[in-house]
Amino acid sequence: MSDGDLLAVMRSRGAQLAEVDGRTVAVSFGDAAGEYQALRERAALVDLAWLDRLTVTGSDRVDFLQGMLSNDVKKLTVGTGCPALLLSEQGKTIAAMIVLASEDAFALDGVASSLEAARAGLERFIVADDVEIVPAGGAEHTFALLGPDAPAVVARLGPAVPAAPYDHVRADMGGAAVHLVRVPTPGVGGFLCRVSTDTAAAWWERCLDLAGAVPAGNEAFEVLRIESGVPWHGRDVTADTLALEAPYGAAISFRKGCYLGQEVMERVTARGQVNRKLVGLEVAGDVVPVAGVRLRAGEQDVGWVTSAAWSWRLGCVVALAYVRREHLDPGTTLVVGDAPGVPSTVRALPF
Repeated sequence: MSDGDLLAVMRSRGAQLAEVDGRTVAVSFGDAAGEYQALRERAALVDLAWLDRLTVTGSDRVDFLQGMLSNDVKKLTVGTGCPALLLSEQGKTIAAMIVLASEDAFALDGVASSLEAARAGLERFIVADDVEIVPAGGAEHTFALLGPDAPAVVARLGPAVPAAPYDHVRADMGGAAVHLVRVPTPGVGGFLCRVSTDTAAAWWERCLDLAGAVPAGNEAFEVLRIESGVPWHGRDVTADTLALEAPYGAAISFRKGCYLGQEVMERVTARGQVNRKLVGLEVAGDVVPVAGVRLRAGEQDVGWVTSAAWSWRLGCVVALAYVRREHLDPGTTLVVGDAPGVPSTVRALPF
């Protein structure tokens, strides 16, 4: 079987398909609001075809990644993980990822385009190190199982449920070999489920038919992501973004010592502020602004929108946006777009 088989099975369940970051995924299954509700209140299964993996092996892999990434990967033990960033020498965010430790390798999971940049960036620094970085090559497919009932769904399909954020196990789950990773967000969190492409379609159907998960598309997932304040590398964060401008606190260690971009991070932290930050916006009306539209305070340009969607839970348009530090306080009123524009209000994340 192949990704085509998975898409055919999804289409048979009413999936509307579209490309997201170069990968074809289900946008919705005909009831995006209901799918969103399942993500919030039950357990829903989302196709994350745009997530990919790098595998890092070799006897020097621990010391190498410890000197490259923003988080303390040396403290990881088998079956644990953490979020991390690869920064440039200037402290800009080349890539965002989850680092997962196994007995003889690290897996680096993230948005496919972000991982391509990570691989290129990391390989520049491999000189005499015994380190090899290998892309997954399409052999596996990633889903997110999210919502308060997600642990119960996992339990019905067999494996022990990883308890702590970023803990992970490889187990038989619903008749397929699955790499199961506990994640704390978006929403109440749940699991990333990485399955062989050959078994993805059959496994997806078992999760729905035998374990009670609800299929959800990218439209509902995107609303949940924005409400949760989870940045998407390539949309809300780019290689021009200082890491401290985005809500990446859990991905940065200030105690581990030297790593790529660390001097800039320490200098900016000592200064106590950055010029802008990624915040939430509540936008008046029902028109969803496009990414890149500018924000104004009076006649002053103070930022721009990166992601936006209609929130069924809040009954308004919500957005992620970069805003200058003078206008970061929750409750601050800004205007979206050219005059007269649309009023908006800065909100703390998560919404």
